[in-house]
Amino acid sequence: MLQRRTFVRPSNPGRVPPLELHVAAGVATLVSFAECSRPEVLDFAQGHPSLRLIDMGEGSLILSPSADLAPGERVPLSVSTGPGAEPLRFVLVTRRDAVDVRVQVVRTASGSDEEGVDGVARSLLDAPGAQATLELPQGVVEFDARKTRGRVDSVLWLGRRFFATVSVRGHKKGATPWPLVQVRMRATLQDGEVWEGPARLVSGVAGSARQRHIATGLLPGGASGVELALDEADTPGVFQPLSREEPSTPP
Repeated sequence: MLQRRTFVRPSNPGRVPPLELHVAAGVATLVSFAECSRPEVLDFAQGHPSLRLIDMGEGSLILSPSADLAPGERVPLSVSTGPGAEPLRFVLVTRRDAVDVRVQVVRTASGSDEEGVDGVARSLLDAPGAQATLELPQGVVEFDARKTRGRVDSVLWLGRRFFATVSVRGHKKGATPWPLVQVRMRATLQDGEVWEGPARLVSGVAGSARQRHIATGLLPGGASGVELALDEADTPGVFQPLSREEPSTPP
């Protein structure tokens, strides 16, 4: 499936897994960077037999592979978007179910919508029996990774914004869970474009066997099919539906 995607860039790219770009033989993938007219490629597989990267100017690059990457092959790409900005990290992969034809990388929107968000998240973390304080609790969605289990216990929807209670614990009693470094959200826009970005993460006091967090995000108008992925430092999580009954958000 050919797809168009928008990535909201993470605030600390070096601390989270790289963003995946889905490439395939015979398909040119256009990657554009908002608010950056001259992206600089810092690291790429120069000399790779099947990969070609073209600087199109005006903030755009084209990836043009002549052959699919091998199963499990992950080719790193690092791009600087300006002085003082931490380089963005990508990894090129070939997937059978999706190929990117256009990827736009944008900055996080800031404004009045973010005011007070941390305070609400903190109050949910600090409330006794926080799960019971959330309206519209959803069924548990579990995320397994090696010896750790992460799950979304419940979710509160306030218009286009959600507050999800996330817990991470070891599979076995006494096992220390891996640190959750990022929660990514994904949704489909009305025109069919896929939108992805990091949720705001507010963490509680970490215990030896369990961690609790509140992940919150503001979805674009008209977004539907909301999914979350729980990431550790070097391993991206797998997207899973946040709520099967969640209706489309109004434009």
